[in-house]
Amino acid sequence: MTRWLERALGLAAVLVLAAGCTGKATQDKAAPRASAAPSPTGLAAGVWHLGFSSYRFEVVAKEGSYTGAIDPVADLLDASVSVSSDGASLKIDTVSVRGSAYTRLTGLPLPGFDGATWYRLDSARVTRPGALGLSAIKDPTGVQALVAATHDVRRDGVRYTGTVDMTRVVAWGPVNVSQVMSLGDAARAIPFEATVDGQDRLVGMKVSIPGNPVEATYSDFGAVVSAEEPKNAPPLPDHLYGMLGP
Repeated sequence: MTRWLERALGLAAVLVLAAGCTGKATQDKAAPRASAAPSPTGLAAGVWHLGFSSYRFEVVAKEGSYTGAIDPVADLLDASVSVSSDGASLKIDTVSVRGSAYTRLTGLPLPGFDGATWYRLDSARVTRPGALGLSAIKDPTGVQALVAATHDVRRDGVRYTGTVDMTRVVAWGPVNVSQVMSLGDAARAIPFEATVDGQDRLVGMKVSIPGNPVEATYSDFGAVVSAEEPKNAPPLPDHLYGMLGP
């Protein structure tokens, strides 16, 4: 593995914002029910809606992006992570269909990875959160934890502003623990801005991390998510799992 590849895969892992892998998140096959808990209010309500409807998402940061579509009720995810580092780029496409996950890699400087072949993933072996674009099926961008860590929230029409304690949300965007800690006390009060639509659904979230702002958008609520399992996909080569563990 080249140093570039290690850095690119590392960026891909932390760009995916959720706190756990698909393999762990999909053990509970029961679909979420709207009656399971009372509806929250304010900004939390805009995020709460994301657990009960399909939608498209896009997360853009300094060194890459994470885009896709999800249906948390049907347990479907179709997403792509794109990162750039040292003048090269890597794209990781991921499809998850009711707990079965597949990946396709473009730009990987290894023989056999031509960007056309889909590989079947053993989710139990993917232990690093967010690795290869795998993410918690109910919250692929990790925005629930982000909103839970907000403070001093103010609302003006469809716009919310306030601060986020990033020491509680170290996986938002390509920010690892050491980067967050290097901000010192400032990490506990990072400015954010969120936007909701006329139905109070979250449609935008920007966190102004110094030197690396991260912005997410949500759209196409209720649209059909076309995630299909690739046919005859071979298993992901064993040697690549070494990059996906602790």
